[in-house]
Amino acid sequence: MYALPRLTTFAACAMLCLSSPAFAATKEDAQKFVDTLTPAVVQTIDDKSLAADQKQAKLQALFTQNVDIDWMAKFVLGRSYQQATEDQRARYVAAYRQYLLARYTTNFADYGGSKYKITDIVQDDDGFNVKMQVATPQASEDVALGYHLHTDASGQLKLSDIIVEGVSLITSQRSEYAAVVQQKGMDGLIAALQSKSQVEKKK
Repeated sequence: MYALPRLTTFAACAMLCLSSPAFAATKEDAQKFVDTLTPAVVQTIDDKSLAADQKQAKLQALFTQNVDIDWMAKFVLGRSYQQATEDQRARYVAAYRQYLLARYTTNFADYGGSKYKITDIVQDDDGFNVKMQVATPQASEDVALGYHLHTDASGQLKLSDIIVEGVSLITSQRSEYAAVVQQKGMDGLIAALQSKSQVEKKK
């Protein structure tokens, strides 16, 4: 079975898609968001006519358009975001965005031929929890993945969290980042994210 970071990479790539128009989203819209557009992402991953850097660029553009990165950045930093200076906030959000783009669009090659099945969609106060099982040629067992979708400030449906085998990406990051800020301060966290981005880009 895949390690959590690699599963999360697939999960992130699977949600890269064309933006939904502004509307009051329903469960049917959440299912359509996944069912209509996830196959297009897998097709991009499997497209042998595209060079690796072309695939990455395409996935990065889709990721930027369809994941609520700014919201995630603020959520995972929690109270420390409010306590940071305006300059630190700007540098942190930029570093977080750079890291997510690098982390979740560099290792897409291992996820070709993946298939998914939606098992449940539950609406909550913040949006929708989409539960699914994912099968990949590289794994001996299906993996339980979850996505949280919400409507952003403009009313568009966006990805706001990824849950792998019950573990939330943004909750894990929130705990991790709080520890870094406590030990090294905001500037230390920003430097760490920038360093991680460079490591991912070299893979």
